[in-house]
Amino acid sequence: MLSLKFSCAFAKQPVRFETSVVPLPHEDIASTCRYTLTIPFPEDPIRAIWVIFDRGQDVHDLYSDPAVLEFARGFRLALLLHGHCPGKAPENRRDMNMDPAKGLGRALFTALDRFAEITSHPELSDGKLIFLAFSGAGPLAARFVGLVPDRIIAAILSAPGHHDPYGIDTVTLNATTLAVPQMIIAGAADVISGTSRPYWYFKKHSEERAPWSFVLQNKSPHCCTANAKELMLKWLSTIIKLRQPSSKHEALCKLNQDDGWFALMKIKETEIKDSFGLRTFELTEAKIQESKDKVPQEWLPAGWLPSHALAEEWLALVQQRKDSMLAVRSLSC
Repeated sequence: MLSLKFSCAFAKQPVRFETSVVPLPHEDIASTCRYTLTIPFPEDPIRAIWVIFDRGQDVHDLYSDPAVLEFARGFRLALLLHGHCPGKAPENRRDMNMDPAKGLGRALFTALDRFAEITSHPELSDGKLIFLAFSGAGPLAARFVGLVPDRIIAAILSAPGHHDPYGIDTVTLNATTLAVPQMIIAGAADVISGTSRPYWYFKKHSEERAPWSFVLQNKSPHCCTANAKELMLKWLSTIIKLRQPSSKHEALCKLNQDDGWFALMKIKETEIKDSFGLRTFELTEAKIQESKDKVPQEWLPAGWLPSHALAEEWLALVQQRKDSMLAVRSLSC
């Protein structure tokens, strides 16, 4: 009896697996790509895979964060930490090639196939995906959305930016891919990715009825994704439920934007310039209103949120960042 109790308790502990994928000769990947998979509840079927790109300590720590693990356990998500796989072409500047069609797409799906075998969870091979990407990995995740939109539940892009030709401003999505909800997070003191290009990416697609939201954090440098953790988890919780199809073989549900709330903001330019020479902007005012109401002309759109509770969470976060400086850590991209 004691042995049985111990076994049951042990089975409920997260289990971790690792694999690596060797690039093919024609792919722009310089060396083996490494992946780590955590399954918080290994005895249950996996409903989706949350892919977190390992890019900076702040995002790396979220992979093992107790709140993130508990969230994954509640929704039966596997957590996949995507290692850094630099490209071999000189124009990559020792960074990854942010076009998944150049190798990282094939490598990721190969890793999922291998995890499906070694974990005895075949559903990993064709499972739905969630992306969390910081800095240069933001344009990569955005392009993954364009590559396999039918598999993507949602994407969170924090301080998305990269050098040309793969910057976030170069990503254009079609009508099918616009249905994938995205949360774009930007820091008003970010001297690398800035605010202009992330907001351009958000605004261009939200004007085409993309169910996206934009989160501006005043005084935030190129870091601090974890400061938005609570909002991210609550947003994802709602999005996962709304996107859940009635059966496994049906397509992900589209979001109805006729109901919900709009986030609105007023901004002013700062003296800070990003790596592209563009001045950043910071929040001066923020408010929320029902999506059925007309947006006042003097306010800028900051996205659509599916519930009043989420809209209040958004408002609380951006106003907190407006009124006081939170503890931040400067992190490399």
